[in-house]
Amino acid sequence: MFRSNKYFSIEPASPAARRRILWILILIAGVGLLNIYLNPLEHFFTDILGIPSINGCPLYTLTNIPCPMCGMGRVFSCLTDLYITESFHYNPLGLVFYVIFGIIYFFVLFLAILKKKLVLKKPAYRLWYIPVSFIILMWVLNILYGHHH
Repeated sequence: MFRSNKYFSIEPASPAARRRILWILILIAGVGLLNIYLNPLEHFFTDILGIPSINGCPLYTLTNIPCPMCGMGRVFSCLTDLYITESFHYNPLGLVFYVIFGIIYFFVLFLAILKKKLVLKKPAYRLWYIPVSFIILMWVLNILYGHHH
């Protein structure tokens, strides 16, 4: 398995930490699936506030500028239906995001099942610019090439 390095270590997880990790993973999956399949924000804007909303994104609804995550629900639906090339139509980096997120998600889940946890070390926090740069790139490409209608 993975060895400790200067960025992270894998350590035994207490039963309480393991339960907390599993609940967080369940919450992330539940909120994500709820947003993808029920899209509550679209109904909130349209039905409650009376503001027409195409996709439920607050930024896109109020400013007509897509956020980095606009189209991700449709990307997920395309991926589950195996329409891989069509997924790039909705959010150009959506597939890359889901692959990276999926690897991390299932790695943390696998560790929790093995009663272990991933602990980030101080040098890892200095790499904050990597995910931030990815989100900015995702946003720019989504503004330029994503289709939000």
